[in-house]
Amino acid sequence: MIEIKTIAIPVDFSEATPIIVEWGKALAKKLGAQIILINVIEEIFTFGDMSIDAKTLQELEKTLFEGAREYMQSLLNKHFSDFPNVKPIIVKGKIVEKIIEVAKENKADLIVMGTHGKKGLDKIIFGSVAEGIVKYSPIPVVTINPYRIKEK
Repeated sequence: MIEIKTIAIPVDFSEATPIIVEWGKALAKKLGAQIILINVIEEIFTFGDMSIDAKTLQELEKTLFEGAREYMQSLLNKHFSDFPNVKPIIVKGKIVEKIIEVAKENKADLIVMGTHGKKGLDKIIFGSVAEGIVKYSPIPVVTINPYRIKEK
């Protein structure tokens, strides 16, 4: 029998995030599983040949991590006050690779994620994260379209 003990939920803090985490939390409650929330900060150096000094890049990275920690704490406070079995993880790297890596390291049995996250320029730059995860993950993936799901 397949047992799901750990569910990884990648979060990008977009407007779709609350919908995805509520579905992931509901599934975790029914299965008695723990949750790993994963946020990946894209490598700054992937944005091409910018003429920016190292100190400015370090400050930008520090600001991005501080912002991610604040968003993550807000997400935990708002959506997981009744669910203490959550491990938040913020890492830096290539988004698809890092999500899969962190999920594997934490022995996730399932990944629950949205089909859509950030839109516009972010989608053009980064491509479809959900598509990459579904294509390359050795861990089963459940995708949720946050814009087509019916409100209860």
